[in-house]
Amino acid sequence: MVSTSQHTEAASVVEMASLVSRVAQLEAENSQLRDALTRRQQIGVATGLLAQRFAVSPERAWSLLVRLSQNSHVKVRQIAQAVIDVHCGRLDPVNREILSSIEKLLPDGVRLVETEGDGHRPLRENPR
Repeated sequence: MVSTSQHTEAASVVEMASLVSRVAQLEAENSQLRDALTRRQQIGVATGLLAQRFAVSPERAWSLLVRLSQNSHVKVRQIAQAVIDVHCGRLDPVNREILSSIEKLLPDGVRLVETEGDGHRPLRENPR
């Protein structure tokens, strides 16, 4: 026969396991929310950079990011990271490829980044 103290111990172990599981779920959710917040901030920075570069409102810059993402099948966050990286002068080959592929979707002569120089120059190349 099971004593009352053994039953209480078993219930405590089950409750503890349930609490440990819940803590793990909450930690995972917290991590996902932090990642989402970081991505949102990066997208906001990239939107601001494009708004400044194109001299448009942030809403129009956001629309541009979304349209480029849809047409190039590249996630908005990847385009945003590439825009930020080139602005900061740290463009790696992967982000260079992303920018190169989406610039093909823009009108002739329009560039998201300056191919030579510091990346902070105007979007249009000088026609020769």
